Amino acid sequence: MIKCEEQRVEENNWVIELLHDRGTHNHTLIVYPEGHRGVSGLSQGAKEVVREMNDAQAKPKNILVAIKNKFPDEHPNMRHIYNIKEKMRREGSEGRNVAEQMLHLAREHDYINWVSCSDRTSKVINRAFLAHPAMVEVLRTYPLVIGMDSTYKTNRYEFPVLEIVGVTPTNQNFLIAYEFMKDETAASYRWVLQKLKLLLGEGVIPSAILTDKEGGLMRPVAEVFPNSRHLLCTWHINNDVEARVSFLCNKNKDVDRAFKNGVWKRIMEATTVEEYDRAVASMEDRYVRWQRVIDYMNNTWLTDHRHKFVLAWTNEVLHFGNITTCRVESQHSVVKSWLGSSQGSLDTVFRKVHASIINQVTEIKNGLESSRRRHGALFKSYLYQHLVGHVSHHALELILEEHTRMRQLSTEVFERCGCAKLSTHGLPCACNIYMAVQGGVGLYLDLVHRFWRTLEIGDGADIPEFVEESAQVVELFRSLVDDVLARDIAVVRDISRIVHDELHPENAGFEEPEPNLTRRGRPRKQRNSTTRNLSFVEHVRNMGPRRSCDQGSSSMSTQQTRSSLGSYMSIDLIPPGFKEWLPQFMLQYIRGYCDVIPDGNCGFRCAAEFFLGDQERYGEIRSTLVGEIGKLEQYRHIYRPDSIANVSWRINWRGGRCGEEHWMITECDLWPLATHFNAVVVILSIGNRGGLFPNFTILPLENRYESTRPTK
Repeated sequence: MIKCEEQRVEENNWVIELLHDRGTHNHTLIVYPEGHRGVSGLSQGAKEVVREMNDAQAKPKNILVAIKNKFPDEHPNMRHIYNIKEKMRREGSEGRNVAEQMLHLAREHDYINWVSCSDRTSKVINRAFLAHPAMVEVLRTYPLVIGMDSTYKTNRYEFPVLEIVGVTPTNQNFLIAYEFMKDETAASYRWVLQKLKLLLGEGVIPSAILTDKEGGLMRPVAEVFPNSRHLLCTWHINNDVEARVSFLCNKNKDVDRAFKNGVWKRIMEATTVEEYDRAVASMEDRYVRWQRVIDYMNNTWLTDHRHKFVLAWTNEVLHFGNITTCRVESQHSVVKSWLGSSQGSLDTVFRKVHASIINQVTEIKNGLESSRRRHGALFKSYLYQHLVGHVSHHALELILEEHTRMRQLSTEVFERCGCAKLSTHGLPCACNIYMAVQGGVGLYLDLVHRFWRTLEIGDGADIPEFVEESAQVVELFRSLVDDVLARDIAVVRDISRIVHDELHPENAGFEEPEPNLTRRGRPRKQRNSTTRNLSFVEHVRNMGPRRSCDQGSSSMSTQQTRSSLGSYMSIDLIPPGFKEWLPQFMLQYIRGYCDVIPDGNCGFRCAAEFFLGDQERYGEIRSTLVGEIGKLEQYRHIYRPDSIANVSWRINWRGGRCGEEHWMITECDLWPLATHFNAVVVILSIGNRGGLFPNFTILPLENRYESTRPTK
């Protein structure tokens, strides 16, 4: 601002007169123009660079460097870049909300997409299925092996994103589709799998579907794809076994290591049912003193799921070498490298995933063309003369490995081959290669599965199932159109509206979900981070040895001591379906949890884990309660109509696994427990809203230690 000496009016105009010796600034002069938006604004050329780089999903910091290099006379800062990006986003949305903009972009790029809401009256999206048209074409060329897994910390709504991934003959991933899901219930997974089946068509059956042992996913896979083999990821299984065995064995590294690298490895790699039975019998014999480990293995993996990961059964499945979901984990990493933040909205995530898919399509086509045109020196022998240029390089490398194995088997090739490569990969096994070598004629294309020979996507590929079914679907739709047009105009109008909403969901008024702002404990330091949380096995690896506390009969300090958090699992590891049942206000106060062994002693195990530091001391808790119920007259009223003798018989059990007659009766047995340990016990009747007993709190019946309040 400039200080004026005077101002006066001449006729109808203002006139300001400034004396040269009186003009002064009332602020300091600019030193760094980068800090002044008016001085450091971007030129039109710089704005175009920002637009182009933003469309290429470049990060703001990289855009800023490019602007400074190309326009050295300009002085932008990061705020200029963000402002221009926001302005472009508003201009591109043309007044549409976030959900409508995502669906508009999906239609603009010809995506196959479906959305659903929580109920008929709501327009808030709780599920969205998105598939790029190029990837759908790749899927219909290579539909036999499909993997799927959820990733987290990708969007501001904290929705899990399920990624469905396929594999090409060049051993490259392709993102079939991805889905935003509000939850991971069986209903959500079933909805997604039904949409995936629509992409595939009724006549196409994947030979293998790979997942981890996600509770909500197991049943829907069997229901929607009953004729496909469901395989479980061996990598996730090994991690879970390592963590659970280590935890159950009190972090005994020797037992953990011997189990994982010994009997468990033999169980998983058993190639016949007889070999599998021997390996299981060996486990039960060698680890008889670790009954909890045997129970865990049988109940969790072997009884119901052995055919989904043991070689004796999976060697019968055409999976092309895919027995883990590591391929899907790799896709998670690729997508997150493009996202860069866990706070993206629906339309932002869509744009960035779309850019990653464009790159992926380019890489897939490059790999396929390379297999058609380039021929390595390793494959110039007569053995591969009929295959080179007609099968993928990856298939040739697998055949080369089997050729090496054939030499190692020597004269026992027919006895020891097993022909697993033929059944699992659709490639010549050691037997086939041996006969080709002996005959001096090389390997022919008819020994190689069509998957490895399909080096063109779409029209060039031999996929008659889709051609036949497509013609049938078109004919059915035409007959339906004729049927609708023959109806009353009201019916035509109603069906037209339904079809229009399906074809143009961007105009249906859908809304984005509300961000999940619930937080436990202190605020996150890196709210924008896409880095995943530690897995169960990583938490166990980071935990120290479990510690326990000895209880004295009269020592108040010992009774007040609870086990350290090292005996518990992190609150982050509470299963998702269970966590939602807990009162949300309590989550920030929960230090950890322990999932005790379900052998009928579970209630007493919980008490032993908390008060004594070791659930295996549940027998001491039983003895303590038997002694306690004889001390106070009030217990006779609590256990009525049972006599104290009958109660003592029920509680005083030392025989290991027990039946219902020796279970804990919480509404009765927790009174002596709370009184003896001077503790407050809270019972949450979660998951059983129609139960007899609601949530309630039990206080000690008397204070024996002259405390003014409970100590636990």
